[in-house]
Amino acid sequence: MQIVVNGEAQEILSDCTVFQLLKNQAVTLNATVVEHNGKILKQEYWQGTPLQAGDRLEILIFMGGG
Repeated sequence: MQIVVNGEAQEILSDCTVFQLLKNQAVTLNATVVEHNGKILKQEYWQGTPLQAGDRLEILIFMGGG
């Protein structure tokens, strides 16, 4: 099925959750914020939130540095 991640179309498995998608993309979970269909999704809900065709995700990863 197809979803949109950070403005780009992406094919994923039909039984994928937000958490699985992040793990598959090797995202650093502790420094990440996810917006799911226009709403911030708390990290405690990532594992229980299944993705559906047409969903839109914005994944923001905070990085330290100078």
